[in-house]
Amino acid sequence: MRSEAALQIGFLTGQSDPAGCALSPVQQRFLHRLAGPGRRLLASNYPYHAAPGAHRAVPLWRASVHNGRQYLTARAGRADPQARAQLHALLAQAPMTLLLAGSCGLQLLDALALPAAARRRVAVFAYGPVAKRMPPVALGFCVRGRRDGLSRLLFRGTVDAVPACGHLDYLPDPQVLRLCRDFVAEVERVARGEGPCAST
Repeated sequence: MRSEAALQIGFLTGQSDPAGCALSPVQQRFLHRLAGPGRRLLASNYPYHAAPGAHRAVPLWRASVHNGRQYLTARAGRADPQARAQLHALLAQAPMTLLLAGSCGLQLLDALALPAAARRRVAVFAYGPVAKRMPPVALGFCVRGRRDGLSRLLFRGTVDAVPACGHLDYLPDPQVLRLCRDFVAEVERVARGEGPCAST
């Protein structure tokens, strides 16, 4: 069933806890700061389970192992068909979806290989990307922190802004929030037909 919202906004990151896809408190705070008229905020992270469960804190070393496995699987071009179907169904719920792709989230999105019609309704705000590239989408914006050595090593795509943060502290950074709010406004203008849209 399609949402009445013109734009839906949600996270697409690796799963630090493979047993669930609930948003962390930091992700919840960031997302709520993007709230506005005509916007629907997605309560679940990738792969968007209807009941994401409660968020569980995971030790950094364990989260790194889980995310590393997901990244390597996605980089090899393998994607879970069920996750692809779930994302495709999610995109059908609104005219435009903005995905906040942190770390290996960009590689996960690329591996999902969405059809062109779906990509035309996707915008991506990538932060600290660990990926081969920005996948073809309607609009993309990429930030990489000056202290983010991991993203600098593994991402060779275009970087639009370089805030003063490291790989683990994008979301609390005020500049990242300002950049994301500006990008949300740009996505809304494009969705209304008031600005240019990148080709897919």
